[in-house]
Amino acid sequence: MGVQICPECGAVCQASDTHCMDCGCDIAAAEREIARRAKEERGGGPMVGDKHTVEGAAAGMADPGETSEKVRLKQFDKHLAEKLEAEGPAAIVTAVIAFVFGAGILFAGWQALQGAGGLAAIGQMSYTDLRERGLGAFADQTFVATLLILLGLAGLLCMVGQVRRYLQGRKAIAQVKRGERPDLVGISQLTWIGLLIASFVFPPLGIVLGIIFMLGKDDDTKRLGSQMLKSALIAVGVIVLHLIWNAITGFASQSPAAPRVDTVE
Repeated sequence: MGVQICPECGAVCQASDTHCMDCGCDIAAAEREIARRAKEERGGGPMVGDKHTVEGAAAGMADPGETSEKVRLKQFDKHLAEKLEAEGPAAIVTAVIAFVFGAGILFAGWQALQGAGGLAAIGQMSYTDLRERGLGAFADQTFVATLLILLGLAGLLCMVGQVRRYLQGRKAIAQVKRGERPDLVGISQLTWIGLLIASFVFPPLGIVLGIIFMLGKDDDTKRLGSQMLKSALIAVGVIVLHLIWNAITGFASQSPAAPRVDTVE
């Protein structure tokens, strides 16, 4: 089972722990605070509240003139490098999965589009016609091919984003080994965009993954999950509104039967 290091006292905690069993600190909150301070220090700003003392797990690890806060930042950077090292294989695996998924779906969509008449068929699609069809639009080959192409491109964007995250992680690990402040590594914007597109094009995927991501511990992952869920719900809302509109217009277009007039001879 994975472990994590308490940023406050340096105690070894389980990966699932939210608070340190030794000092009781909120591990996630402490890491966010240290990350904020690290970002400020990289910008050259002074650190507020620094004390030229070394306590607890940091004792004996300080260089001459270092503050306890800087020692804690060094501990945090080392812990960050260990986490990035452990996440590296997962980033590569998800990149491969995204590539296989994206390339396969993109190829299927392109083949379907060729059977419907190629790129010219997309220009001939009519929004009014698709709206009037309602759910029947999903039986239109050109429309389905377009959705598949968008879904495939979304998968390839996620692949590029994961590769970029892996490379950024390797760079940050090298910076820690050189004793430098590492760049902060988060979810790539390309992965973010790809997942939002996929959530809109294929709402079930966005709803399932969005809920899973929202249950995570990382703030960025939670925000991404929330955005994916919103994107999927917007797509569902658009479909439902079109169905309601079609029902209303269909009801309004029905003319009442003309009254029967009997003639008297």
